[in-house]
Amino acid sequence: MQKVPHDFNQSERRLVRKWRLAVVGFYGSLLAIMLALAVATSHDLQIASTGMHSSSLKK
Repeated sequence: MQKVPHDFNQSERRLVRKWRLAVVGFYGSLLAIMLALAVATSHDLQIASTGMHSSSLKK
């Protein structure tokens, strides 16, 4: 059966807190790097066209 947080003793709580901090720190820094790269890279988009203009589709 899984222990709920209030069932942990003091040393187990410290261990859980350290792991939680490590996981949040790792994934938080990974997310920050991804966001920085997304902002820093160029956003040259090429949109594929069907050869038809939107005005010809409205008829």
